[in-house]
Amino acid sequence: MWGLLSIQKLLLLAAIIGGVFAFYRFMDRRKKTNDTPRSTPRKNRSDRDALEMTSCATCGAWVSVACERPDCPIE
Repeated sequence: MWGLLSIQKLLLLAAIIGGVFAFYRFMDRRKKTNDTPRSTPRKNRSDRDALEMTSCATCGAWVSVACERPDCPIE
């Protein structure tokens, strides 16, 4: 069966080689599109709504404004 080359065997071989080549091109194109950095980075909603936090030296809590303690150094 595999001794002589026939047209069916050549067509099957060509189809296999073409399939492997097409798969390689698809994976290469996919890799190139995933490697390119975005031109405009998106800002997360949490980044826009974030507050600047400061550690209170008196109580050690992280606060954006002065804490409730009367001796808090943050104003």
